[in-house]
Amino acid sequence: GYSDREDTAIEMGPLDTSQAAGNGRFFNMLDGVVSQMSQIDEHIGRIANLHEQALTVTSESKYRQISSDRDQLVADTNGIIAGVKQNLEILARTADDPTSSKDQRVLHATRQQTQAKKFSEQLQRYRQMEYQYSQRNRERLERQYRIARPDASDEEVANAIDSDQAGQVFAQSVMHSNRIGDARRVLRDVEERQADIKKIDKTIGELAQMFVEVSEMVNRQQEVIDSIDTAVEETHMDMENGRKEVNTAIVLRIKARKKLWIILFVSIIIIVVIIIIVYFTVIKK
Repeated sequence: GYSDREDTAIEMGPLDTSQAAGNGRFFNMLDGVVSQMSQIDEHIGRIANLHEQALTVTSESKYRQISSDRDQLVADTNGIIAGVKQNLEILARTADDPTSSKDQRVLHATRQQTQAKKFSEQLQRYRQMEYQYSQRNRERLERQYRIARPDASDEEVANAIDSDQAGQVFAQSVMHSNRIGDARRVLRDVEERQADIKKIDKTIGELAQMFVEVSEMVNRQQEVIDSIDTAVEETHMDMENGRKEVNTAIVLRIKARKKLWIILFVSIIIIVVIIIIVYFTVIKK
């Protein structure tokens, strides 16, 4: 499965207390993830091409060579996919580093989430491509099965393909056929394509599980972004409230000074009036 393939993950160096160094390390790793995802897209295109060849090829040896090349490419692609998921998880933890500034954490979390969403969409495209190939293989098997058992119902055909009974039916047809060589060739083709369907279904199941895990990662990252945004908003509100309190204090201080000057002015006037009164009282005496 994908969880066993961790060798393609990009290693991160020792943690550095410098935010600039941490920022550079984050974006270097993010660039690596983008490069890996481009490689996955290329591989998906090549796998689709090999699927198409496998459906149309008539030579048994050529079919086996195509299947071998495709299986190796699928294994390589699955390894890269596992590496991308692991690297996205590392980036998620880095984005939630409490030693980083809130703005940097929001930036990192947003960039990580963007790539995680693109990765989940990529997994969906890959899974859809594999599903379509599996369906076309099943349709081919169905046509071949009906040649041997024209009276079979749709349910019987589906059960035969899923339960490996199609091979037994063709084995029986070999015994009653005058064209034994052709019958045996068809039998081998049926068995190989049944094995093909099983491998594809296994890949589809792994991709579905991977998609769920990546979607959960995206949701967790959104919670991180929301919590940081809330903290930033609360900080801004605290700063705004602090600014208002400072302004209020300044206004009160100005008012207090005005009152002080008024009191001082009135006091001076009172003193002057007292002096005048005393002066004229003394002169009269």
